[in-house]
Amino acid sequence: MASKAESRFLGRISYTDGLQAQTAALGELDDRGLSAIVLGLEHSPVITLGVRGKADVDLQLSKAEVTKRGFEVVKTDRGGQATLHNPGQLVVYPICNIKALGLGVRDYVCLIEKTSGAWLTSLNISWSRQEREPGIFVGEKKLVALGFRIAHGKTSHGIAINIENNLEDFGLIRTCGIADQPVTSLSDLGFKTQELGGLSGLFEGWMTHFNAHLADSEALKGCQIVTP
Repeated sequence: MASKAESRFLGRISYTDGLQAQTAALGELDDRGLSAIVLGLEHSPVITLGVRGKADVDLQLSKAEVTKRGFEVVKTDRGGQATLHNPGQLVVYPICNIKALGLGVRDYVCLIEKTSGAWLTSLNISWSRQEREPGIFVGEKKLVALGFRIAHGKTSHGIAINIENNLEDFGLIRTCGIADQPVTSLSDLGFKTQELGGLSGLFEGWMTHFNAHLADSEALKGCQIVTP
């Protein structure tokens, strides 16, 4: 199978349409003999609850109040607890056949974290990881959230990168199970999104690093993430 991933930027779509796009891409992996298709997009306002997520625990307000504020609440099959998506956030769904790529689950997580870290470094952003929870941080503030599903050697769901979205909305949830988790965004860090090509341009930049790491997949096996 070819190791270079196809990429598609879908613009703003609902969470339901995002799930359908992932299902279609999973089917294409086998039908077309591809190793990876990566979807970039932004979602209409939605709070998703992963396999460990519970509305009565992970929502800071009642489900009715959250809905009144314009957010869908959706139970989903990715790992983790609560995640929030809103306009201006870049969502990346790598649909990969990791079995064909010869990668284990930890190797795949390493691929995503290394890609995101290299991309942030290219923007001159100092970042770090924290052992207590997944994701990528700037100082103590979370910038990139991770949540995957891996079944039958194939991946779905992915990461959410705060670009120019409303960070106050995160007060509606316990982010990844943590109340009052500080968050940040590229806009919050002083970046002008349009000068970076908008969400589609930022996605293309992320993909450049993804394909570079995918081309050297042997280096991912058993790798460790080292923050700069």
